[in-house]
This record gives sequence, structure tokens and C-alpha cells, in this order.
Amino acid sequence: MKALKQLVCMAVVAGMVVFLCVPSVSALDRSEMSDQELIDTMRKEYVNAKKTAKPEEVVLYEVKDNIAYITLNDPGNRNKLEPETCNALGDAWIRFGKDPEAKVAILSANGPDFCIGANIASQGLVKVLGRAFPPSGAQLTKPIIGAVHGTVTGSGLVIAELTDITYATKDTWFRFSEVSVGIVGGVLNYKSYMPFKIDMEFLLSGLPMRAQRAYEVGLVNKVLADKKELMAEAVKMANILKNNAPLSLRVLKYGLYKSMETQAEQVRRVSEYEFDTYVKSQLYSEDFQEGIKALFELREPQFKGK
Repeated sequence: MKALKQLVCMAVVAGMVVFLCVPSVSALDRSEMSDQELIDTMRKEYVNAKKTAKPEEVVLYEVKDNIAYITLNDPGNRNKLEPETCNALGDAWIRFGKDPEAKVAILSANGPDFCIGANIASQGLVKVLGRAFPPSGAQLTKPIIGAVHGTVTGSGLVIAELTDITYATKDTWFRFSEVSVGIVGGVLNYKSYMPFKIDMEFLLSGLPMRAQRAYEVGLVNKVLADKKELMAEAVKMANILKNNAPLSLRVLKYGLYKSMETQAEQVRRVSEYEFDTYVKSQLYSEDFQEGIKALFELREPQFKGK
């Protein structure tokens, strides 16, 4: 009986060991999955993702040694883009652009994935989704380094593409998932970073692309072994960029992005600049306040050009 009890205990312990060692779907080596298996896994992870971070903590912003670290921080939700995430990212881009201490930014994410896309079930998302995307390089002229890992799909893919220099871990998968959901919008202003035929296949099929393939076709700059090496490489490049002449980097980034603009985008950018420079400035001027005051005091205004 004692021997039997010991055998049962050993079997139970062994069973526990076997059970604990069986990897979950998300822990499986994705390099061994077929495209369809990977798509099915991504779908399950998207559906099961739940918000865990507080609204004020979904995006972190910290500046160290002239490098702004902008971090997606809703790991339980796999950094799915919620309205609060989009607004927080929009605020982070504005803050980075105005921050005199920040010369370069690194965009990364906490958790198993960089970003699994937008929460398409959120009614208020459409109004603020655009805020999540890094502004055009013709507008935000400081360098942005993207450090991505895990799943990068949907609007998360757009965010990654809009970083100036992009690094990825070898387990990163990119996917344009919109075609399997039935909503495509921003692609009308899409700028290809890959050869035309490769891009067409990627967009129209909705098939996932491995990190190594993304490197081969120009979607990312370098593939790293793991997240530790990923961040080390991003910081290494950030240190190089921050020591270069800021005004020269500004001119280079502005010029390169401007050359990629469509005529409509160029007209819109110039119109926005001219409105902000020549029209909007009047609204906050002393002259405008003097003009209003003089009108109601029934006298001639005394303008100062301020």
C-alpha cells in the first residue's frame, strides 16, 4: 500500500510537471506555425485581450539622457488601441515635439505584443484613432525609433511603419488584418515602404509576414534575437542620433518625408502651416483684443502689430 501511495504521488507530481510544461498557444514557437494557424492564434488573442491598465497609464512618457521613451503599457489588452490609448499617444507626440530635453524618441511596448490593432468594437474610436499615429515627418521633425515585438497588426502596423527607423525581434509578425474584417481607410494615403508587388500581396492577402521577411523587403531596419537586444539596439541608435546636429536632422527628415507627399497632402500641410502662421496667430494677438475692445468702446483701435 505504501509503495502504491508513493507511485500515485509520483504519478500526480509527474502529471503536474507535464501539465505545467505544456506551452499555451501564445507560448508556442510561432515560427513553426502555418500562416493560417498564426492567423487563428492572433484572432483568439485579439478576442480574449482585456484592458488592465489605468487610463492614465496606458502610455508612458519618460525622458532620460535626451531620449524620450514612449511606451505602450496595456499588456493585458495586448496594447489594443482604445480611445484613451489613442489620446494618450497623441498627447505623447505633441509633448515630444515640444520637449526641449528630448532629441529623439524610442517607441516600444510592454507585454507580449507591440500592438494587436484597434478595438473595432469601440464606438468612439474613429474620432480619435488618428491621434495614435506618429505625425508626418514633415511636421514632427525629430527622429522616432520604433522597437517592436510579438504581434504587429492593423493600426499597430501603421504606427510601426510611421516610425523613422524600425527594429523588430525575430518573433515579430506583421499583418494587414483589415481585409479580413471589412474596413480599410488610411490605405488611401498609404505610402509603400516595400516593393510594389510585395506590398500588393501583403495588403490584399492579409497573410502574416515574418520579421526576417520584413527585413528583406525593407519594412524594418534590423531583426534582433529578443526584446533585450531590441531595446539595446534602439538605445544605441538613439545615442548616435542625439549627438548629431538637431537642425541638420530636422532638415533631412523634413525633406525626405516631403518628397513622399502627394500633391493633396502637400497642399493640406501648407494650408495648415499658413493658417497657423498667418490666421490663427491673429486670434491670440493683442491687436485682436484691442480691436474688440475698441469696437465696443466706439473708438478707433490702436494697433501695435502684436
